[in-house]
Amino acid sequence: MRGKDFCRACDSPDMIEALNLGSLPIANELLLRPGNCESFPLELRVCRQCALGQVADVVTSTRLFRDYRYLSSISNTFLLHAKEYCEQVLKDLDWKPDDWVLEIASNDGYLLKNFREKGLKVLGVEPAENIARLALARGIPTISEFFGSSLARNILEKNGHPRLIVANNVYAHVPDIQDFTIGLQILMNDRTAVSIENPSIMNLLNDLQFDSIYHEHFSYLSATTVNHLAQASNLTLTHLEQIPTHGGSNRYWIRKGRIQQSKMVEDKIEQELIQGITSIEHWSQFCLRVERIVNEFRNFIHEKKKLGEVVAGYGAAAKASTLINAAKLEANDIAFIIDESPEKIGRFMPSSCVPIVSLDQAKSLEIGHIVIFPWNLSSEISSKIRKLFGEKVSVWRAIPRLEKI
Repeated sequence: MRGKDFCRACDSPDMIEALNLGSLPIANELLLRPGNCESFPLELRVCRQCALGQVADVVTSTRLFRDYRYLSSISNTFLLHAKEYCEQVLKDLDWKPDDWVLEIASNDGYLLKNFREKGLKVLGVEPAENIARLALARGIPTISEFFGSSLARNILEKNGHPRLIVANNVYAHVPDIQDFTIGLQILMNDRTAVSIENPSIMNLLNDLQFDSIYHEHFSYLSATTVNHLAQASNLTLTHLEQIPTHGGSNRYWIRKGRIQQSKMVEDKIEQELIQGITSIEHWSQFCLRVERIVNEFRNFIHEKKKLGEVVAGYGAAAKASTLINAAKLEANDIAFIIDESPEKIGRFMPSSCVPIVSLDQAKSLEIGHIVIFPWNLSSEISSKIRKLFGEKVSVWRAIPRLEKI
């Protein structure tokens, strides 16, 4: 099985059993009503040859992504990030009149709208049909299919080579990452720049970001892995930038052919190896630290419940599902989770069946404590909580340790 018996990036069978979270539900498969849901094995393995972190292909991409609930435009942080990125690449790259931009996993068009407003032709690829419809309604041309070599050939035939391909937070979401990379190569010519953003597996290891492990994340990336994937498809990882999104991400720049790499790439690969990306000992220590976090969080929730204090959550993110289910919490342990996405409000978290409510609904409910589950947006979310509830509510986050904000 890909991701379990052999590596999805390099086909090696030499993998470390890094963390076993047991059998968990699909994190983003929110329930329409309380009830039972399917669970699937969720175990992180790390390839000792190319350093790719990965979980097994136990759930199909169609089930995971055809009906998806995450909207990028809900977060002001990501809207600003997209706008700044657009402004930067318009300055850094040389542009010609017929140049165009392709984004893979374009969500609701939150990023491409910035390029369109500058007069550039854009095209999005978004397999989640409900999200693709939102992008189309905003005037962003969008193909609702999964990206790979086959779709790449069709896009090339109809549109030619793009000047820029953006693939943010999608490289980790594809089971056949080799075919995805071949698809990029097919669409590229000597002028095409590829920009890929993804959280670094080093942050998962060093900062205990285990709640980012869920079935939708087939892979967990590093400079070492992206460099390997690029070379296998006659591409070059020319440069990388470290950016703050998702608790610490890398932005990888890839070009076609064999080109000189920046020293930043070489240094990052060396640093990853020194920090233990393929070390059995480092991952064993990671497991023990994760166990402590889960126990601490469970004890905190149960203690507040015994005292009669209401604990709510903020952000019905996949991170919330992983943490809640790893801690084996039930519906009445956390009263509800506040979320701003109309795609999530009124639904229930998988397995635990915690209800998801709107901000307006939450205003009238009794709350003693709020746990921010998307800890990478803690600053933005805590400001909203303070405006709504003042100082009467205690605000917490659980990763990388349980702490009051």
